[in-house]
Amino acid sequence: MIEFLNSNYLVLAIILIPLGLTFLIKRKFFLRIVFPSTIFTTFSVQVLKKLTAINRPFVENPNILGVATNVPHDYSFPSLHTALATILAWTLAAIKPALSWLGFAILFLIALSRLLFGLHYFEDLIGGFAIATIIFWLLFSLNKKNIFNSLSKNVNLRRKIVHLFYGFTLVFLIDFNILTRERFLVIVLGWAILLVASAIWLPKPISSIVLYFERDKSPRVLAYGPFIFTVSSFISFLVFPKSIAIASIINLAVGDSINALVGYHFKKEGKRTEASVAAVFASALVCLQYVGPIKAIAGAAATGLIEFTEPKIGKRKINDNALIPLLSGLAMKLAKG
Repeated sequence: MIEFLNSNYLVLAIILIPLGLTFLIKRKFFLRIVFPSTIFTTFSVQVLKKLTAINRPFVENPNILGVATNVPHDYSFPSLHTALATILAWTLAAIKPALSWLGFAILFLIALSRLLFGLHYFEDLIGGFAIATIIFWLLFSLNKKNIFNSLSKNVNLRRKIVHLFYGFTLVFLIDFNILTRERFLVIVLGWAILLVASAIWLPKPISSIVLYFERDKSPRVLAYGPFIFTVSSFISFLVFPKSIAIASIINLAVGDSINALVGYHFKKEGKRTEASVAAVFASALVCLQYVGPIKAIAGAAATGLIEFTEPKIGKRKINDNALIPLLSGLAMKLAKG
């Protein structure tokens, strides 16, 4: 198993599977998206490796090398294995949504193996994932001529995109010790003031911007979702260790957003098991920078369960923005390893 995870056969497989599938069943998708995504991603990764010239972890510390054969001699950042596995994951999500969970599971396994074998730093995995995702979705958007019309009509997609970037902004500020408890409290109070003011009066330019990202176009108050997101993230920051607090925010931002992006390709409305499982693996992958594999999987699994089951009190659905950071954080706190 170890030999296969570090073999050239694996690289060949994760290249040929998406190319072969799309060539056989979606020829236009192959020509316009998958094939150019694979070429551009591979080229971009190789260029960045040479530009950054970062040595692999085992060069700095030979004791962590976990393989005896096929030891790479090029640079570390970003991870080509992870980038190609990301193309595979997004391809399955786009053309065969029922198998999206499998694509992201393969991505997670490959990325984790590169980390555990001492062949890459965590930043290399995120770099490979980010590059492949950007290239794939850029080509996807360009191919879909009405992408901007779709985005303007689909408020849920707009919300999830902002949701993702807002979550990562909080993570960045906490990780670099910019966001202290006092400053975080100021942000919470700022959202609270906006919430209260919206029920009384807001200048039209501000209310128009906020309404653009609201499901309900005649809400009683504005920005309720971001307020709950911020409050639950703040509570996690107060009650959990820093690493778990950051991972719990990642679970909310990444898990919810990936679920929506994968689910966007389903013709049926509502939650789908495949989208939830794909989100679990994507969240766990990003959380690996801050917590160990067992904790990452525990937190991501708790997030996926909440997303899929949509817990209720009576007939009223509990806002997942409130539940996910706290319950995923608790799952990571209780998990060993």
